[in-house]
Amino acid sequence: MMSEDYVLIARARQGDEASINTLVTRYWQSVYRLACLKTGNIDDAQELTQETFFKALRALPGYKETGASFKTYLGRIAINLITDYWRKKGRAPQIVDIATYQEPLVDREALPEDQTLGREMRERIGALLGLLPPEQRQTVELRILAGLSVQETARLIGKSEAAVKMLQQRGLKNLRRLFEEHGIVG
Repeated sequence: MMSEDYVLIARARQGDEASINTLVTRYWQSVYRLACLKTGNIDDAQELTQETFFKALRALPGYKETGASFKTYLGRIAINLITDYWRKKGRAPQIVDIATYQEPLVDREALPEDQTLGREMRERIGALLGLLPPEQRQTVELRILAGLSVQETARLIGKSEAAVKMLQQRGLKNLRRLFEEHGIVG
């Protein structure tokens, strides 16, 4: 897909709206999920996603092919905007309900008691994720929750691919241990 993206980027640089729309459509959901995951606020995530694409499209004339995917490029812009977002708020990122970003937006018409139990479980899991060391938590969020590849994650956090694999392995091992300690099974 990377070579296809390069063709789209070249056309977008020339003002081809169809290519721009294809790039936005292809990567909007990934950037939005990352922003939701990091902000815990749908409105702010939408705004940050939009700003990510504005910034990326404005910078297209100077975009250099470095071997990184366009998705990684967008992810780096989004991470920088999210960092600025938290800096302006003067706070650290909040722990968010991780399962919210993995479930489809379709109402499954669950019983109210099932919805409450599910929400409580997601809150417990989110809290346990927050107990991981920051680098492990970030790696698990990007790899597992945001669905980024090892290579994309490595570029975003400035680590080697081997370090990302190690951080993910340790993070999942620690998360598994925390699940057992807190009686979460399945």
